[in-house]
Amino acid sequence: MYLVLLGVLPNRQTQSFHLICFYGLYAILTVSALGTILQSFGELFLPSHFFVDDVVTLYDSIATPILIGIIQFGVIKLIAPNLEIIRKNQHLQKSNRLKFINSLLSTSLILYLLTYQFNNASYKNAVNMFFVVSLISLLVYLKNTTQNYFNFQLAQQKQQQLDHLTTYTTQIEDLYKSINGFRHDYANLIVSLETSIQAGDINQIRSIYEDVLKNSSSVLNHGNHTLGSLTKIDIPAIKSILSNKIILALEKGIHIEFEIEQKWSTCHVDVFDYIRMLGILLDNAIEASEACSIAFINIAFITDNVKQEHRLIIENSTNQEFINISHIFQDGVTSKGANRGIGLSNMQHILSNYEQAHIETECSNYRFRQTLITQG
Repeated sequence: MYLVLLGVLPNRQTQSFHLICFYGLYAILTVSALGTILQSFGELFLPSHFFVDDVVTLYDSIATPILIGIIQFGVIKLIAPNLEIIRKNQHLQKSNRLKFINSLLSTSLILYLLTYQFNNASYKNAVNMFFVVSLISLLVYLKNTTQNYFNFQLAQQKQQQLDHLTTYTTQIEDLYKSINGFRHDYANLIVSLETSIQAGDINQIRSIYEDVLKNSSSVLNHGNHTLGSLTKIDIPAIKSILSNKIILALEKGIHIEFEIEQKWSTCHVDVFDYIRMLGILLDNAIEASEACSIAFINIAFITDNVKQEHRLIIENSTNQEFINISHIFQDGVTSKGANRGIGLSNMQHILSNYEQAHIETECSNYRFRQTLITQG
């Protein structure tokens, strides 16, 4: 109860009561039950002449805590990712499954406390067995919860990709219609221009130029034509999020420049992690540039076949001439307001899983550039 209250006081605003109860129950129960089990093993496997008073005291007071610490470290390392998912998900914290696990742990703790009342070896063994069953149930619960969470995330990601690709397809169709219409108009233009040239009508030629040819560059360089370059990207998930973010930026009036030299079919890291990082970089670029009077984003994919290296460069306008980049990857550090600096810290956490990937950051003259480098 003390451990539960100790957890409630500083965390009652951010964590659910059920999760705090779980932390407290798990801590006290595992230490107590593991200690009992280790002492039972000692009595079972160690020679009887080993158990003189001083040696028993040393085993109980030194060896047992060390062994408990080693076992706890291994178990916590095993279940830490699962606990992190539950800690960040309010729905999972309020689920009936977590309540059931708490009930099992509470029952195990009560049964354990009663061993002092009964002081019976058979009862202690039964309690230890119940604790083992509870611990196995906990591990199964955490595994299933994590698996279900990842399955949900995967299904959600696939749906987002489908939505993005649908939008991309629609934009490509509009682009084709635009080019096809321009080609038809251009053919008619050439016919009329040829007639005017043959007639030597300089005024007619000037009129055709002013009305049509002068504006053709704006038609051909329209932002939607940027999407045509995405055909060089062979990874559907990356093409999906790029098309979605480019369309979003264009809708916000941001000028987009997109460059890709050759076919791009691998990113050298897990695709899910790559699109998470790509999404963070593009979201930050869009949010920073749309606040500028001259809003632009430049995106480039560069492949170095010799070094087997890919570089993704995202450069955007910013309303700050200089940004201190030494702290921007720390959690909570941002120029966008309180409690909003989580994107780049999450990205740094993703990059920590890959030795062959890193990011370079530059800022000068109201330009902010980040280069994501992956090798394989």
